[in-house]
Amino acid sequence: MSTSGLIALAGVPVGSLITYATTTFRDRARWQRERDERWNAARFEAYRAFMNAMHVQVGAARSLGTTKGLLEGPPPIDEETGVREISESDRELALAYETVQLLGNERTGAAAHAWRFAVWQLSDYARGLIPAGPDDWTTAYTEYRQARDDFQAAVRLDLGIEGPGFQRRTARHWTPPERTPPQSVRSTSPPPASR
Repeated sequence: MSTSGLIALAGVPVGSLITYATTTFRDRARWQRERDERWNAARFEAYRAFMNAMHVQVGAARSLGTTKGLLEGPPPIDEETGVREISESDRELALAYETVQLLGNERTGAAAHAWRFAVWQLSDYARGLIPAGPDDWTTAYTEYRQARDDFQAAVRLDLGIEGPGFQRRTARHWTPPERTPPQSVRSTSPPPASR
């Protein structure tokens, strides 16, 4: 057999081995990508359910807080209804929280814990379990908003969503009606040209 025949004969198994390795690598990469997409979808759903449960409980706490004179804003509800809504939402919140702890990374889990603690504080103020006045409520609500923003930032990072998103920091984005907003929040468009 000639040298060229031996080279051709040796090329067949080498080519097969290269094809096998390439196909295996591509299939493994596709499998990992599909697995990551499934986990991202599961984490997104867990985060969404947790955020919804948090907002339900805060809504009930705010309405009950209005009833007790801790804040002005949402429509007040009677105390029995408010306490019942907070208790019912707390059961749903506990389940959603455990799912976040199971599926989330360490940063997201810590942010969820801090946010949940802030919501508990508002709920306890509204139910009268911790004595509080309007100033205590305002401080706790500011902490709640900070914790919410931190959780959302952790979720965005965990899910690989680029950019900071819109963070609703109390000091920058909420201004009481009697005050002028800071320069950074005012419209930056030029005034209309006079004729």
